[in-house]
Amino acid sequence: MGVFSFVCKSKGGEWTAKQHEGDLEASASSTYDLQRKLVQTALSADSSGGVQSSFSLVSPTSAVFVVVIGGGGGGGFAAGGGREEEGRI
Repeated sequence: MGVFSFVCKSKGGEWTAKQHEGDLEASASSTYDLQRKLVQTALSADSSGGVQSSFSLVSPTSAVFVVVIGGGGGGGFAAGGGREEEGRI
């Protein structure tokens, strides 16, 4: 099972994300596109099973995104306060 945590920040209309304690990163013009890219990035590092993800806004310009690959089924989880958008991508 792989767990990938990303710190996301928005500046000048662009969202960027860097892996917490890792080298993976991505950027996009919307949080939707950023989540899609981050899932693909995580899958390129670990394609061992199903994917679950959780996106949590911490402020209007920052968020935490967690991708869990493998490890069986069962509900999503939140990684901090703010508005949460959970689901499978």
